[in-house]
Amino acid sequence: MAVSSKTAAMRRRGLFGFSVLAVVLTTGVGALLWQAVELSSMSQLSAQIDRFKPVASGIRLALISLLAVSWPRLVRLACRSGRVGQGQRDSLLAQRWRVVGWLLVIECVLVQDLFGRFLAAINGAAV
Repeated sequence: MAVSSKTAAMRRRGLFGFSVLAVVLTTGVGALLWQAVELSSMSQLSAQIDRFKPVASGIRLALISLLAVSWPRLVRLACRSGRVGQGQRDSLLAQRWRVVGWLLVIECVLVQDLFGRFLAAINGAAV
C-alpha cells in the first residue's frame, strides 16, 4: 500500500509532537520530584508518595477502562482515515479484550507487586 507524502509528513509530525510531549512531561515530573526532595526530608516525600499510590492506581485503572470503552471508536477512526484495512479492522476489534486483559495483568503483577506479595506469603514473611 503506497503512502502519500502528506500522510507520511503527518505521521512524522504526530510522532515528533508526542515525543516532545513525553520529554516535557518527564522533565516536569523530574523537576517536581527534585524540588520536593530539596524542600522536605526523604521520609516526608516517601509518605507523600505512599498517599498518592492509590490515586495513581485509580488513574491507571480509569485509563485502562477508557481504552476498553473507546477501542471500537478508535478502530473505526483508524479505518475511516485509511490507516487500517477491513481485515485489520476485524482483527483489531477481536484483540480488544486481550489487550485490556494484558494491561490488567501487567498492572497487578508489576505495579501492585502481586507476585512479590504472593512469594512473601509463601515464605511466611510479613507483607
